[in-house]
Amino acid sequence: MTAYKTIKGFTVQSLATDPLASGVAGATWSSGGNMNTARRFTAGFGIQTAAISAGGLTTTQVANSETYNGTSWSEGNDLATARQGLAGAGTTTAGLAFGGKIPPGRQVATEEYGGTSWTSGGNLGTARDVLGGCGTQTAGLAFGGDPTTADTEEYNGSSWSEQNNLNTGRYGLASAGIQTAALAFGGESPLTGKTEEYDGTSWTEVSDLNTARQALGGGGTSTLALAFGGLSPPNTGITEAWNGSSWTEVADLAVARHALPGGSVGLQTAGLAFGGFSPAVPGNSNATEEFTAATIDDTIQNEGQVFYNTTSNTLKLTKLVFGTGAWSSGGTLASGQRRNSVVSCGVQTAALIAGGYRATSPAGPTAFTEIYNGSSWSEVADLNTARAFGSGSTNGTTTATIAVGGTGGLALTELWNGSGWTEVGDLNTGRNEDPGGSGTSTSALVFGGNDPDIANNESWDGSSWTEVGDLNTARKALVGCGVDNTSALAFGGSIDGSGTRTANTETWNGSSWTEVNNLNQAKSNLGGFGISTSAIAFGGDTPPRTANTESWNGTSWTEVGNLASVQQYGNGAGVSNTSGLAIGGGSVDRDTTEEWTVPSSNSNVSVDVD
Repeated sequence: MTAYKTIKGFTVQSLATDPLASGVAGATWSSGGNMNTARRFTAGFGIQTAAISAGGLTTTQVANSETYNGTSWSEGNDLATARQGLAGAGTTTAGLAFGGKIPPGRQVATEEYGGTSWTSGGNLGTARDVLGGCGTQTAGLAFGGDPTTADTEEYNGSSWSEQNNLNTGRYGLASAGIQTAALAFGGESPLTGKTEEYDGTSWTEVSDLNTARQALGGGGTSTLALAFGGLSPPNTGITEAWNGSSWTEVADLAVARHALPGGSVGLQTAGLAFGGFSPAVPGNSNATEEFTAATIDDTIQNEGQVFYNTTSNTLKLTKLVFGTGAWSSGGTLASGQRRNSVVSCGVQTAALIAGGYRATSPAGPTAFTEIYNGSSWSEVADLNTARAFGSGSTNGTTTATIAVGGTGGLALTELWNGSGWTEVGDLNTGRNEDPGGSGTSTSALVFGGNDPDIANNESWDGSSWTEVGDLNTARKALVGCGVDNTSALAFGGSIDGSGTRTANTETWNGSSWTEVNNLNQAKSNLGGFGISTSAIAFGGDTPPRTANTESWNGTSWTEVGNLASVQQYGNGAGVSNTSGLAIGGGSVDRDTTEEWTVPSSNSNVSVDVD
């Protein structure tokens, strides 16, 4: 008879160590074979399984050349000129070593490696040491160096020629890439984290390293690079990965050190660090470390993956873990008109606003409609009726949403189809004073609003409005959000016609409202976005105006990171408490956008089985 578990069950993996996050995020440094001669300030080039270390400093300059095969180092033929602080480029069968220092003088000498021995090549135009280098034997690149210089030179297989300088002269910098697509990062004079890209003609400044440092190591390409070690000070093992636009910290070196090889060694997913100087050794190091990205066989593959860690004897699973949310600057409204109390919907990368009240001349309600693409706003077709202090389908999209009510107690409803607005069925009860709204263009709610405030609630089926169950607390200047006309959230507002602020929160289940846990801070004229189980409330008037932000998890509100500035009459766009927008508003009226983001990642967590 077949066992039930073979039909419905599954086998839990037994692993000695936790699986890693994929790619570079889950990469680790591990020990490789030691160099035969401990030293610092060598030239380095090649890949993780086939690399060269040449020259360097022990207690004096050396000419030693060693080759790494992915497991161990073997001595090869020496450089013709012993020196320190030189740079390298190329492969183990066709390489270059150039520049350097024999105290007190800097060097211009270039030597070419043919796989077994070194021969003389063309001299650099500028004598220097601790410079950057990358490329190949027939298309090499040298840049920066000491004495502090921004000079860049290209090698064509026989001679060097001057090119456009780095934007920032420095020494002790690291490098990655090839002659026509290179990266220079870090360095000294003064200590910097500056990163520059070379396109074969000129250098362009891009995003800095997170940790400024000099005498660091580097490798990879201009779009996928690795920076490791260096002197910040102090000595560091910090490793950062470059994705073509920014640096992210990943696993540290086991041995913190500086004076690492000059040149580009290895790839971002298969890096190599060797030699250098470390107080932990102490002194010159012969240690080699290999940087290896996680593979599909040893990574977290999906949320909910279950495994048993045999080392710690714990049952674990992979879980989506959220970091700390924060607001950042977004695009400015396209109209250039500061305004508040707009109708809004969408998500952080695709949002829409319509109408709103403009306090600057000419003051009054507007008909402007704008769409956000994740970085900037653009104007599209106006509303048929200018209005402010209305509502809409907060979970609508940039191609389908509704705008409801507004200035003077309008009952008008307009439908947006992605290119223009059309008047459709009116509300049964006209309203303004910022009623709450939720849902989509075919299934929505509008509730509260007016002066004196009301509890009236209406449901939209795509063609007409029907009165349904009232709010428990009549109010205006509140926020509403939700998936459709069967699930919604209402929070905050002003009650009793007296301007008394409330923290009341209610949830709608399709037939009635239920009071749940209040906001931590009573407020009116606030902004917000989300759904009934995951929402954000921001800004508002307590009084005074506030930048306070709270996150709703379906049960309770938690205070999180504040807006950059206080505001009221702002509006939001977003469908969860992890990503959204705060748009316009008043503190005076604003034309700014702030973006709310909560980072997340899959992580391994222990399951409490006691």
